[in-house]
Amino acid sequence: MNFDQVSRRSILRTVGSGLGVVLGGGLLAACGDGSSGHTPLGSSATPSVAPRRGGKLRAAFAGSSTESTSVIRATSSAVDYVRARLVWDTLGEIEKSKPVWRIAESVEHNADATRWTVRVRDGITFSDGRKLTAEDVLFSLRTLASNPTAQSGLLGGFDAKASKVRDPRTVELHLKGPDGFFDLVLAQSIFVFPAGTKDFERALGSGPFVLKKWSRGSSLLKARKDYWDADHGGPYLDAVELFSVAEAGARLNGLKSGQFDYAGAISLSAARAENKNPKVRVLTAPKELWSELSLSMNLGTEPFTEPEAVQAVRYAIDREALVRSVTLGQGEVADDALGRHQTWYDSSLPRRAHDPEKARRLLKKARLGEAKLSVRTSDYEYGTLESATAFVQQAKAAGMAVAVDKIPAADYYSDIKKLLSTPLQTNLFHPMPLPLSLSFYYGSHASYPFTGPSNDTLDGLLSAMHAAVGDGKRSRTVHDVQHYLYEHGGDAVFARMPPLAASTPAVHGVEARGFFDYPCLRDAFLRP
Repeated sequence: MNFDQVSRRSILRTVGSGLGVVLGGGLLAACGDGSSGHTPLGSSATPSVAPRRGGKLRAAFAGSSTESTSVIRATSSAVDYVRARLVWDTLGEIEKSKPVWRIAESVEHNADATRWTVRVRDGITFSDGRKLTAEDVLFSLRTLASNPTAQSGLLGGFDAKASKVRDPRTVELHLKGPDGFFDLVLAQSIFVFPAGTKDFERALGSGPFVLKKWSRGSSLLKARKDYWDADHGGPYLDAVELFSVAEAGARLNGLKSGQFDYAGAISLSAARAENKNPKVRVLTAPKELWSELSLSMNLGTEPFTEPEAVQAVRYAIDREALVRSVTLGQGEVADDALGRHQTWYDSSLPRRAHDPEKARRLLKKARLGEAKLSVRTSDYEYGTLESATAFVQQAKAAGMAVAVDKIPAADYYSDIKKLLSTPLQTNLFHPMPLPLSLSFYYGSHASYPFTGPSNDTLDGLLSAMHAAVGDGKRSRTVHDVQHYLYEHGGDAVFARMPPLAASTPAVHGVEARGFFDYPCLRDAFLRP
């Protein structure tokens, strides 16, 4: 991957971000555990609220200086991503950690998962009326894989040259090696556009809306009258107007003043303040869609070449205290493993208790004495700097002298090589399906190996995971990788934090479908 062309943040928007990358899809739910008095959004979660046609939804999301209408740059900002999901349909989406197919009618693999056959749904048309075919699907995959797109980070195993169209509705995808989880890759924002497209800023889509006006800061989309899937849902709205608003507070204030109907990505403190405001509905993702905070230790750098040093940091962390202070009590404790609450997660992994005395003993065993550490962090995203600052005090009780190395937000991700060689740093992992995140962050072929070099054991476990077919074997191999990382990995994942949004009570039908911060507005409607 060319790190100079694709930012980590861009990639994480696609797969989690989630990178949407905690993934698994689902309706945007009311804030809290159901006791807050709010009702979930979305027609299936609120069966008493029947969809209503007409009206315009005004929604505000974070933007950036690189905003664009290009389909291959659709993940450069939240507002671009939300717009892309309205203009271009995808092969599939994620619901509860599993693919739900859209343009693809079916996806099947051969015996060793080195070849995947995608059957294209009949009757899908682009906005100019032309029929969507297998040629368009293969062209889109080749384009996304060969350009500096967020999707290219997941398509590294795709053999674009060997893949071929078998007939107008069937494409045969060849891989460079076995991958029993390639169906999850195909459900990660694989936007489809016409074969032969050269101007990607004007690429036609088969989605429920068409772009009518765009300028940096705002865009207007109108509903298609001939949308291929209208019999099964939206578009219910006549139009969607999207606004690029950088500050979370400004987005929320715009909602409260009547300028917007929906505000993406609000702060934890704002959610707590507005939770009882009858004019504001505070929304949070299902727990499998939460982000995860970690102290990432590079196992190839001192002192973390010593396993005892890694374990000492893990036992020095007071996870419950960090949940209370950093997530304002709205998060939950994590157990040194990514993907909790997902289908693939091994719930048998034990919780590490806060034990500063044990941390001291481990440091003594590693002959590190009064360890002196520096934790690299930034306020680029909420939670990272706050965690680092709080950990400094916790570490003292375990015999560690920790200094905070705060990097300006604009510079934090500019030096990828520095990120991948830093001994200790904070990370906020955005959600993606667990099997994808394991390969994305760990192993010799990882896109972002924050915890340093791999080894033959881990690579073997990851290879076995990719070679697994069938849900039973796939789950077992994912668990094997998790157990290895729990014991021998370099991440101390200590807390899980909910992404939040807000809307007026009139907004319904907004769904995460894999990406809470960049939701799907396809089935949204307004009903006071």
